[in-house]
Amino acid sequence: MDSSDTELFPAIQEVLLEFRAGKMHMEGTRVVADPRKGLVRIGRGEEGLVHIQWLDRSSNTIEDDQIVFPEEAVFEKVGQASGRVYILKFQTDDRKCFFWMQEPRADEDEELCKSVNLYLNQPIDFPTEEEENTLGEDISSRAGDLVGPSTGAELISDVSSSGPVKLSDLQRILSNIGPSGEAADPDGGLGLGDILKPELILPLMESLSLEQVASHLPEGQWSPEELMELLQSPPFRQQVDSFTYVLKTGQIDLTQFGVDPSKYKFTVLSFLEALEDSVAKTSNSDEPMQDAEES
Repeated sequence: MDSSDTELFPAIQEVLLEFRAGKMHMEGTRVVADPRKGLVRIGRGEEGLVHIQWLDRSSNTIEDDQIVFPEEAVFEKVGQASGRVYILKFQTDDRKCFFWMQEPRADEDEELCKSVNLYLNQPIDFPTEEEENTLGEDISSRAGDLVGPSTGAELISDVSSSGPVKLSDLQRILSNIGPSGEAADPDGGLGLGDILKPELILPLMESLSLEQVASHLPEGQWSPEELMELLQSPPFRQQVDSFTYVLKTGQIDLTQFGVDPSKYKFTVLSFLEALEDSVAKTSNSDEPMQDAEES
């Protein structure tokens, strides 16, 4: 990998932590160390999200870049390993990144591990208003600016009054939203935050079993009211806006959600279509098993 490959990754605006560590990869059931000298860097990108990167120190090139949302991953020592092996383990999927420490003092590993978890779990820090003007549109107001004051609002109101939002409703909304300016947003300014509005989610609560979403929620007992409070909380709305931003700018690996980038685009509507297809495939694969159990 040459230095030009670093252009594939978003620039880090603020470096929070750096330490020397090599990376490791899986070979069957074994974890094998890459012998190169490496550097792990944790920093904030220009979009305000926390990134963890691995660099080859000899060539100073970035080879791996992961966006980590608060409470999404944990960095910890691998107890089964005899050496100074650590793992970045994601809570939301089966991603695992292994590292072997190259810092000279092993007695500082534990404190370094605590620092990694501290920085990975910091609240999302969006760019200031001045920075947003430089970067482009304000994330939180893009939908309101690009959707017409009457057309978009009337259509969304019509959807919310008729029941849970469906993909066909979204397509109808988008088809009635005209372009704004020369470079029109393919989603017509619609973000994931617009899909997760209380008036659209409330009808779903009548038929949705919380057990179906329990694995995606923090541990504890959840009621429909508490779930609605979570969906309306500022931290959650920030994360949704942030996810919309990295989705639309292509700064995210769609494969981690089981989405084929060659088949779907970096738009909200395309992402929702991918999720709908994924759910349909899962439902279809479960049906034969259920039939077998019943027989």
